[in-house]
Amino acid sequence: MIGHLDIIRMRQERMKPDFVFVNDFLCQTDWFEFGEYATVSIDPKEAIELLDMRFLTGLKVSVTSMCEKRSKALFKACIAAGAKTVAACHCIPGQSPFKATGWTEIFHAPEKGAV
Repeated sequence: MIGHLDIIRMRQERMKPDFVFVNDFLCQTDWFEFGEYATVSIDPKEAIELLDMRFLTGLKVSVTSMCEKRSKALFKACIAAGAKTVAACHCIPGQSPFKATGWTEIFHAPEKGAV
């Protein structure tokens, strides 16, 4: 996993990105240097159950994977880490990751004090 260390540094300085893209494929993660959206790249060979996703606590997260099983696992891992909102999708290989053509699900954590 790469791209998450800048988010951890931000959190240590009591700042946070508006949104985090968690991509289950290799991609650019120099977002911090160029003021772009926070992006974390996960190598599709990495075991999701071994990833420490706590840096996502309280954040809005978008998960994209070309593998439905991994997309669902990342979705659950982000929720377990305490993400505020998680939108996850499985994109069918060979199609644009901007077109969610496979499984999609959205999670919103309940507001504190809500009944």
